[in-house]
Amino acid sequence: MVALPEAHRKEAVRRLEKEFARRNFVPVESDDPEKNQPGFLDHVKILERSQIHSGVSGGAVPFQKWPYLMELATSIVDKRLVTVLKARQLGFSWTTAAYAAWLLTFSPGTNVLMISKGQTEAFSLLDKVRFILKNLPPSWQHPLSPDSRSEIGVPSQDSKIIALPSTEDAGRSETASVVIQDEADFHEYHAQNYAAVKPTIDGGGQMIMGSTSNKRQMTSLFKEIYRSAPGNGWHNIFIPWHARPGRTEQWYAGVRDTVPAIDLSGMSPEQFMEQEYPGEEQEALAPPRAQSIFDRDIIAGMADDCISPLRTVGPASIYQEPRAARRYVAGTDVASGVGMDYSVTVVVDVNSGYVVADLVTNTLQPEDFSAASMEMLDVYHNPDWGIENNFSDTALTVARDMNYPRLYRRRVGRGKQMRREYGWRTDRMSRQQLFDELRASFNAGHLTIPNKYGLDEFSTVIASPGEKPQAMGGAHDDYVIALGIALMVKNERGIVNNAKIIRLPMLG
Repeated sequence: MVALPEAHRKEAVRRLEKEFARRNFVPVESDDPEKNQPGFLDHVKILERSQIHSGVSGGAVPFQKWPYLMELATSIVDKRLVTVLKARQLGFSWTTAAYAAWLLTFSPGTNVLMISKGQTEAFSLLDKVRFILKNLPPSWQHPLSPDSRSEIGVPSQDSKIIALPSTEDAGRSETASVVIQDEADFHEYHAQNYAAVKPTIDGGGQMIMGSTSNKRQMTSLFKEIYRSAPGNGWHNIFIPWHARPGRTEQWYAGVRDTVPAIDLSGMSPEQFMEQEYPGEEQEALAPPRAQSIFDRDIIAGMADDCISPLRTVGPASIYQEPRAARRYVAGTDVASGVGMDYSVTVVVDVNSGYVVADLVTNTLQPEDFSAASMEMLDVYHNPDWGIENNFSDTALTVARDMNYPRLYRRRVGRGKQMRREYGWRTDRMSRQQLFDELRASFNAGHLTIPNKYGLDEFSTVIASPGEKPQAMGGAHDDYVIALGIALMVKNERGIVNNAKIIRLPMLG
């Protein structure tokens, strides 16, 4: 084998190292604390615009190391995949710009790709990076080439930043070690851009995705990724409007009362504030109040009381132990068990309306799910149990084969032709009845869900005029349906129990 000349060898090694860094991106941490991200921020200047409601005069000011911004800055250094759901004007853009400037300054071989809603926004984000770089201590500054509206390069570090608007082809031909998407939920081609840069992510690159919630588009890739975390590998951060010092209720009211008509774009001031200045994660992710069928204030109040299970029984969660002289009822929505929709069984205290136990899974096959559900139901002495059997009767068949004693049977036919068949069957009429009953009980405060996952599902169920209630795109309603079935089983005029019809009281 012929040895490479030393200069060629070093160049080959440099290229290999550069490619490795891009495929397995890890920010370079320095032994000098000032050159690490927290210390670097001490030397960052940002351009603050005046804010009449906060008394901020604007101009070049030091980066404010407020707790929520330091949490954000730390997370985007430590985590490879980060989603940030936020209110407006909280410093996300400046924090990510500072991160990009830090990488260009101290991490050789870094390629940063920034994708924004439009060209104006892309140029503005890159201008923030440029402002930070040009206001660093002189010893940290490097000659920039190119230095254009859409690209900044640091030849001495072999690093660059490219800023692009969200177009159909944005990111397709770019090789990046870090991808930053600003206001991702408003990108016209977000799904296409994500697909274009996904090889970077799969190869070990980093992606930071931040946005306020676009309430005009409840089906979005951004929301789906956020809701699926952390199981999908992403790290979520939520930043409410009041995280920034100086933002009080008075400030909030001042903003709401002075929203320019051009910003409203057909929304009411209240709807605008829900979208742009959410105070809670659920408020940010929930549909507009006009489309929600379950009371948003009740959901918010209930969220504060969500608890961890007292214990588990197999894959099931127990939130309240069985009590003497209490009657329970259960409902089940069965999925295919292959990692998509969820199979859910809930147990409800008939007297209080409290969900005392649940089993939520998208990995168990129907037969295993049915057996696990029965193990949970045994804790509550085998309550009346309704199992949906629209698309598969496997779970129901298993329950019957294992001689579960109190299976719900629905009425079929009328008069002398009336008969009873095992399982809950959802059709257009029964689905509407289920949601009517469920909505009435929930909004009257007669139901309590201690599981945050289950409660989150209630916040995503919408009903547009003339449309059936359903989870908005990217969300699930399996927990909602299971609880609705339990409620319908309880509210049926008769429940078959060992061939005897018994009558149960109404909730509340």
